[in-house]
Parts: sequence; C-alpha cells; structure tokens
Amino acid sequence: MNPLYLVLSIFSILLAIYFNRSNQREIGLIAAGFAGGFAFLYAFEERYSAPLAFAGGFIATVLFELLRFRPIRKD
Repeated sequence: MNPLYLVLSIFSILLAIYFNRSNQREIGLIAAGFAGGFAFLYAFEERYSAPLAFAGGFIATVLFELLRFRPIRKD
C-alpha cells in the first residue's frame, strides 16, 4: 500500500468539498472521482492493476455523486 495514494485521496476529498461548497458542482464531481479513484488504488493496489483499480473507483464515485446531487422534482 502506497501512502502517496492515501494522501492524494485526502487532498482530492478536500478539493471536492471546496468546489461543492462554492457551487462548482462539475469540478467538484471530477475531484470526488479522483478521490474515489485514489482510494480504490490505495485499497486494491496489490490485487488489481493500477489503471483498473483507479478507473473502478473513479466511475463508482462519480455515479454515486451524480445520484446524490441530482435535482429532485416536486410535482
């Protein structure tokens, strides 16, 4: 486990929080994706290849954030 991936993940989380609070949701979504990618890379580095682990974490996090931030329609 490479501690650099953990540090990058924490830094990306802080960036995502900053961008989401300043109403820059698109950039916050990408930053959250990087955080998820680095977190998956940190956790699954030894079991899966690096690009596969990063892509899986990035996609999973972006999909989760899209579901979380989708507008709720009130009819």
